[in-house]
Amino acid sequence: MAKVIVVGAGVSGLLAACFAADRGHEVKVLAYGLGALTVAGGIIDLFGYDEHGSLISDPLKHIETLKKPHPYALLGAERVNEALEAFKALTAEQNYHYLGDGHHNQKVPTAIGSFKPSCLIPPSIDGQIIFERPKILVVGFNLLKDYYPKLIAKNLKHFFGDAKGIDIQEVILDWPTGRAYRDVSALDLARDLETSVGQLNFINQLKGKCGPDTTLIIPPILGERPELAAGIQEHLEQELNTKMVEVSAIPPSVTGLRLDHLLRRACEQRHIEIIDKAQVIGFTGLKADAPKDMPHEYSKVRGICQSLITGGYGREREYSADAFIIATGGVFGSGLVSAMGKMYEPIFDLEIPVPAEQKDWSHQYLFCGKPQPFAAYGVAVNEHLQPIDPLDPQEQVLLHNVQFVGRSLRGYDFCFEKSGNGVAVTTAYQAACELEHILKESAAVIDRAHGAQS
Repeated sequence: MAKVIVVGAGVSGLLAACFAADRGHEVKVLAYGLGALTVAGGIIDLFGYDEHGSLISDPLKHIETLKKPHPYALLGAERVNEALEAFKALTAEQNYHYLGDGHHNQKVPTAIGSFKPSCLIPPSIDGQIIFERPKILVVGFNLLKDYYPKLIAKNLKHFFGDAKGIDIQEVILDWPTGRAYRDVSALDLARDLETSVGQLNFINQLKGKCGPDTTLIIPPILGERPELAAGIQEHLEQELNTKMVEVSAIPPSVTGLRLDHLLRRACEQRHIEIIDKAQVIGFTGLKADAPKDMPHEYSKVRGICQSLITGGYGREREYSADAFIIATGGVFGSGLVSAMGKMYEPIFDLEIPVPAEQKDWSHQYLFCGKPQPFAAYGVAVNEHLQPIDPLDPQEQVLLHNVQFVGRSLRGYDFCFEKSGNGVAVTTAYQAACELEHILKESAAVIDRAHGAQS
């Protein structure tokens, strides 16, 4: 059993922690913030669109065509499929079952009345039933912020034309919240629907306005806790004699929070300690010698990370481990830092090659129908997810017992491709699978370094 530290508490970080613990390792998570799950949908986008913007029908088949340094190309379609199955098994263990497989994209309704492709989804946001029934009823709430039933209905009418009857029904909330001290969010409604009073109010106001030929489109409100969502949905559907579908994330993301709660509970059951407000500000390490035949310009060999240093509340702490998995996200999550003409990874000060001219980082228009260059900037890794020198044709490893997972990796535009959580799940699984290799290699490097010093 080895000691493993995971940095970051998003999808990739918490999953990597669980997968590593399942392999018998002692795992600790250093978290600074909640990760992207509070604003993301809690669904697993594997691959939605190719480089030309065309919809992908078989994500795994398309992944076989990708080139390095895309993370999927580094790991291979078979490993991607293994990771998806491992994710489904872990969530099913928590009584929250994801639908789908790596060979198909599901249709997920959005909060603007469109449909987006996604691979693995909870049953509550499976949009297939919308296509199977002739009527749609978009349900709104009088006090709910950032949810626009008229916009949803308008875009659905544009999408379906005259093929479906589309109406709107508002549920009246007689709450002081929303009229006085703060807005009502989908999270408030989700918590309300976990109560019998909230469910009864919902049922009473919609009874008689829908039936077996209708699909209700609702905000993500079927309970905050993942273990309750299916039961709430089943009860409401039985009482109303209809089917209902949640739209994907409106912030705060209830569907994302369900997955966050699930993963944190899975960590707790595996005796994984999560240390919050632990901002990693540096590391201590053991430097290894570069191979003698390596050109001088590629001799940036750091060797081994021995511990991570966290700062906060006026004091520093040091956390030692045998292996480290870094899941700190991209620029928006502070896992990467950018400045004029440069970008770097802040914990280990890993340089990321970028154009010197900032104007060359992006196309003129944000929504230009093709991947943005800046989205593909990130940490260069090998198939073991160890950081490598991006300018070295031999791909020399910089830190032998460190792995990077998730958004901080180079080579893909998760937003354009719709591949974000797919890469997060796959690299988290790969990191855990490769730990034995990492530990053996690191032990050999340490022995070599100690031998050179003696």
